[in-house]
Amino acid sequence: MATNLHSLIAGVLQPMTHAELSEAPLRIAGLVVPTGEGLSKRQRIDLALANFTEEELARLALKFAAQRGDIPLDEAGRKVLEASDPPLSHITRRDVARIFGDDLAGERGTVEMVGRYFPLSTPIEDFLGSKGRSLRDQIDRHMDHNPGDWSVEYLFGEIGAFDCSRARFGALLEEAVHPLSRSGEEQLQTVAALNKVLARDGYELAQESELSGHPIFGFRPLARGVGGRPKNLIFASRGPKPEIGFADAVNNDIVILSGEESCLVYDRPISSNGLLWSELVAWWKDVTPGANAANLGARLQESLASDAERKLFATYFKAYRSVLAEALPALLPQVYLHYDPAVVKTLRHRLPLPRQRMDFLLLLPGRQRIVLEVDGKHHFSENEHPSLKVYADMVSADRELRLAGYEVYRFGANELVGDGAELRITDFFVKLFRLHRVGH
Repeated sequence: MATNLHSLIAGVLQPMTHAELSEAPLRIAGLVVPTGEGLSKRQRIDLALANFTEEELARLALKFAAQRGDIPLDEAGRKVLEASDPPLSHITRRDVARIFGDDLAGERGTVEMVGRYFPLSTPIEDFLGSKGRSLRDQIDRHMDHNPGDWSVEYLFGEIGAFDCSRARFGALLEEAVHPLSRSGEEQLQTVAALNKVLARDGYELAQESELSGHPIFGFRPLARGVGGRPKNLIFASRGPKPEIGFADAVNNDIVILSGEESCLVYDRPISSNGLLWSELVAWWKDVTPGANAANLGARLQESLASDAERKLFATYFKAYRSVLAEALPALLPQVYLHYDPAVVKTLRHRLPLPRQRMDFLLLLPGRQRIVLEVDGKHHFSENEHPSLKVYADMVSADRELRLAGYEVYRFGANELVGDGAELRITDFFVKLFRLHRVGH
């Protein structure tokens, strides 16, 4: 029996001719409609959709909805994709509406804002049951021309915001706190009030970028993550440890006193969306005239210390470079977390800083920082003998990282070489990306 999504997508395709069903745009969208003597259009469509999972149908629905501006189809797809996420309850949505009072759009028009995400052409029935003006006309009249007639809570009921997908509800909130709608103290106070309510269901509005000095907020799941924004990203060392000092202690600006030639320093702002491979490549091209992505990949590989690390790095790009494309997170090797020789010298009679360098780091959306460690025998031994002290220092450093909000995953070097290594690596990243909704 066809699912609702199956039926909706079939309804989009049914008006096409047999020839149009075989054309490139559908193949680009990932749909191959089979040909066959005597097959009707509906039979061809059903055969094409038969092997799609519900999630694959949902992604296909989003593609068609984007092409057609089809909000109901988009909603159907998003609700399937959101099914396993924490719900955003009617109560939370009601309380969000009450924060806005009777002014959702601020400096913008309510019709302009709401019309981007909700269909407004449907006529509304009055209290006698007769149909009158469209919802668009009613919103224009009662919210834009006569502010105070309708509350935002009433508006949400009319447009279906209490029952819509979280993505659509979140997009509406992003518009409501956009600097074109609200700015300055009003914007910040509104975001703070909304976040107190959204946090009950595990969501938040978090700053993602800036526009002319004004913060831009994005709706997303509330992540524990690491507080603050990444800064001083020093990685891919292929020589001695860099000696680091402060150029400006007030601004936390650093300077590499020695060893700079052996490492890379990414000096661009990194938002709460993390760092993408495409962003790293763009930076590399700017700082290394004539360079390209292949040059960067080769340079990063020079910093890898073992066959196991090289296998992990190569498999990551082999498995995900084409699949995630522009959404591929940058996998950074040999990243220095905190290395200050002056501190080590000061503490010469005590243990040095236990974790100076991470084997790999991923900066994912939501301030999530993922540390990958490849453990050789030196992680458990000293002078070729098993050492509980070495092991204790390692797990102590892991605890500190986790308490700071990092996620730490360890691989035994033997896992990453030989038969089955690629499968183990790809299986890990599939689960990691599903957990953090990378590519979703």
